[in-house]
Amino acid sequence: MKNVLIVFSLSLFLSLGCHAQSKKCFKVQGAQMTIIKEMIDAVNEKDAEKYVKEFSDNIAIYVHNDLKLEGREALKANRSNHFKNHPEVRSEIQYLVEIDNKVIMHDKVWLEESNHEGRDIVEVFTFEKGKIVRVDVTQPQDLFK
Repeated sequence: MKNVLIVFSLSLFLSLGCHAQSKKCFKVQGAQMTIIKEMIDAVNEKDAEKYVKEFSDNIAIYVHNDLKLEGREALKANRSNHFKNHPEVRSEIQYLVEIDNKVIMHDKVWLEESNHEGRDIVEVFTFEKGKIVRVDVTQPQDLFK
């Protein structure tokens, strides 16, 4: 089911006719999309506290359908380590769409400045009562190797 959602989302992005170079394929509208935009700002500022601000205490992070992380404090520690291990990391939203209580994002991530192309990641954020309760991530298998 999650794979169907991801394929649908990517198809939707492609059908919009947007090009990553334009970086104008979406408008940040509403509270949920604003939260995601602020989260990406936190990545670029290397601010783990700001990053986890809008996650629920019992957040669950899935990568390729495998549970990888549970809890806001564990996520904060993970992000702090990530920023320490990748001080040049930056992220740029390519596409963003909100459907009911979900925000689907395609972003491009650079772990170091010498990587000119970046790597593509698709994330589906599920919200309850204004907080992110679940994230489903699809990313290259070798992204952090």
